[in-house]
Amino acid sequence: TVEELPAFYAKRTLLGEVILPEDIANACFAFVGGLLNKSTGNALNVDGGVAMGFLR
Repeated sequence: TVEELPAFYAKRTLLGEVILPEDIANACFAFVGGLLNKSTGNALNVDGGVAMGFLR
């Protein structure tokens, strides 16, 4: 059911948490707000560890 979806997706992350739109917005703000102004050529995964979980 729709109510079970957040728990289902949370289980798929290494952090065990649902990734919210605010989490993605905070990552974008870090880039454009100058918090990561010395960082170049990187991909910032905001996925709670899903990408790394597939490598295990």
